[in-house]
Amino acid sequence: MSWKTYTVKEDVNTTVSAYVKERFSLSSRNLQMIFRKKRVKVNSRIAHSKRMLKKGDVITIELPQDKDYGVEVEKGPLHMLYEDSHTLVVYKPSFMLVHPTGQTRNHTLSNLVAGYYAKRGEVHKIRPVHRLDRDTTGVIMFGKTREAEQYYTNQLQEGRIHRIYRGLVEGAINSDGVVNAPIGVDPVFDNRRCIDEFGQEAITEYRVIEYDDTKSLLEFKLLTGRTHQIRVHMAHIHHPIIGDAMYGTRNKPYTRQALHAYSLTFVPYGQIEAITVVAPVPSDLGLEIHT
Repeated sequence: MSWKTYTVKEDVNTTVSAYVKERFSLSSRNLQMIFRKKRVKVNSRIAHSKRMLKKGDVITIELPQDKDYGVEVEKGPLHMLYEDSHTLVVYKPSFMLVHPTGQTRNHTLSNLVAGYYAKRGEVHKIRPVHRLDRDTTGVIMFGKTREAEQYYTNQLQEGRIHRIYRGLVEGAINSDGVVNAPIGVDPVFDNRRCIDEFGQEAITEYRVIEYDDTKSLLEFKLLTGRTHQIRVHMAHIHHPIIGDAMYGTRNKPYTRQALHAYSLTFVPYGQIEAITVVAPVPSDLGLEIHT
C-alpha cells in the first residue's frame, strides 16, 4: 500500500467515496476495501464513505499497489522519450499495436513496456493514456499509477494535452487550413469512420511544411480526439494520407500510411511546468519530399 495526499481544488457536490473512486480510478472492490480498513482520511480524520466533500478538503488515502502488469511480459527494444515516477513516454514503431486486443495477446508495445518494468524490478499495471493505429509511428504515453492515468485521461478530455502529428498527403497543398467536420461510425464497416452530420465534433488544424506537385508534408494539430480523425478529415478534403489503404490508396514504395505522432505537450502529473516530448520523424516520411 502507498499513502497519497490530494487537495480538492474544485467546487464539488459529491461524496468522498464517489470522488475517490473517480479520481484514483479504483474498482468497486478496492473502494470498499479501503473504506472498510479505514484507509481514507479527510482533513486528517478517518472519513465515512458518505461524507460530502467541499473545495479545500485534504484527502489522505492509502492506495493498493499494483500486483501484476495486466499483460504478458516480453523482452525487446524500447525507445524511451521521457520518464518520471508517474509517467512513461515511449516511441511506437510501425506495424505494432499499442495494447493487446482480440486474438493479439503478444508482441504489442504494452508487452514491451511490461518487460521494461520487470527488468527494473518494478510492478506497474500497463496503462496507455491514448492509442495510435497499428501503422502509425510516434509518441505514446503510459501512466505508471492509477492517479496519473486518471489525471492524464482528464487532461486529454479537457484539451490540455496537445498532440502534434506529421504526415504526407496526396496532392499539393500550399496554404494552412482547418477541417471542421463531425465524424461518426461508418454504417457499413464498423471499423471505419466517416463524415456524419450527426457524429461527434471533430476539428483538425494543419500547417504546410513543404510540398511538390504530387504530395505535401503537413503538420496536424488535433483539437478533438476522434478515431482515425486525421485520416478521415484529409480524405474528406481529397488529400488522403499517402499509403492509407482504408481511406485512400496504397502504392509502392509505401507499405503503410505515412502518418507520425510527432510530439506531446503536457504538464507531468505532480508538476506545474509544461514539457514537450518529441519523437523524431522516420526517414520514410521525412525524406520523401523533394522541392
